[in-house]
Amino acid sequence: MHPIQDNSTRHHGLDALRALAMGLGIVLHAALPYVPDMPAEIWPTDDDSSSPIAWIFHFIHIWRMPLFFMLSGFFASLLTGGNSWRYWWKNRLLRIALPLMVFSPLMSATLPSIFRYGITAELTYFYSNEGQPHHLWFLWHLLIFVVFSFIYKSAGYICYRILKVVHAEVLLRSFYNVKSFVTRIVFQSKYPVVLIGVFVLFNLATGGELIINPIASGLYFYLGFSLYNDKTLLLFMRSHWKSYLCAGLVIFAGHQGVYSQIDPFLPPHDPIWKIWGLPLVFLKVGAAVLLSFSLIGFVEDKLGKFNSMIRYMSDASYWMYLVHLPIVTFISFFMFNIKLPIELKFLLSVAITLVACLVTYKYLVRNTLLGLLLNGKRY
Repeated sequence: MHPIQDNSTRHHGLDALRALAMGLGIVLHAALPYVPDMPAEIWPTDDDSSSPIAWIFHFIHIWRMPLFFMLSGFFASLLTGGNSWRYWWKNRLLRIALPLMVFSPLMSATLPSIFRYGITAELTYFYSNEGQPHHLWFLWHLLIFVVFSFIYKSAGYICYRILKVVHAEVLLRSFYNVKSFVTRIVFQSKYPVVLIGVFVLFNLATGGELIINPIASGLYFYLGFSLYNDKTLLLFMRSHWKSYLCAGLVIFAGHQGVYSQIDPFLPPHDPIWKIWGLPLVFLKVGAAVLLSFSLIGFVEDKLGKFNSMIRYMSDASYWMYLVHLPIVTFISFFMFNIKLPIELKFLLSVAITLVACLVTYKYLVRNTLLGLLLNGKRY
């Protein structure tokens, strides 16, 4: 087992895991046309569906974005610990706000026409901002966290100065003591029962989906942020990742059992949702947390050393996420009328998109100013 790395060392395993979480967007979006009972207004679908593809989709979807936000929080804590909050704010504005300004118009210029093609089989070009922020929603959430952290730190500094003037610093110390206690009980427990319960409360209104719930995604972000400063929990994950994996798989199976009995797209006021909504979200959040803990422990234990291929994929992952959706959706929709087994269509969509993203990254991005913007300096 490799020693825990300090903030001067690159966390190669977690870097690779973050790349995996981003790259798996290709798999999820290639799978969506073949998921049974997927509403056409959400995603254009093929004439047939596939249970194996659906299981792949649901398994990845349940932990992927919670894990991504946890890792984002972890690396945010690494940056602020090794540098400063001002450095992190500047870094996030360069690496998130600027790509949003560049790639949001690209999504508006491609996705609306491609999705209409998937529904009507007619390819007509038009530009539309309807449905923004499209698949770049996670970047908007990260920007919200930047704004919130700036407000929080500024308010904390102002309160500190005021309380110091009136000689009431004990109130501020009490606040930080309460915050430390809550963090320790909720976010740093080796047995995350309380954490799952708290997260369920903030996920219930959106059925566990994070796209329109930055509060819930912010909790996962803070979980990762606190993990960086809790070496004991990180070591425990590394030693017990198999236990977390087994527990997560059991809960995921339970989630799938409940999921198969109800329509997950029911509105919250529906009587069936009122009965099954809470257990469904509890199982969804429980599986997301435990599987994320397992994956973090696994990569920290097994992938702690530098690997040139993994590093290359890590560098390419941001570009892959930004540009993959127009590519994979067009390929998937194009194959709707091709007579092939749908599992083969799915695999072809993933493979062609992956190759297209890697080739464009190598020749158009890696050694350019765009590559510097997305990945910073390579060491």
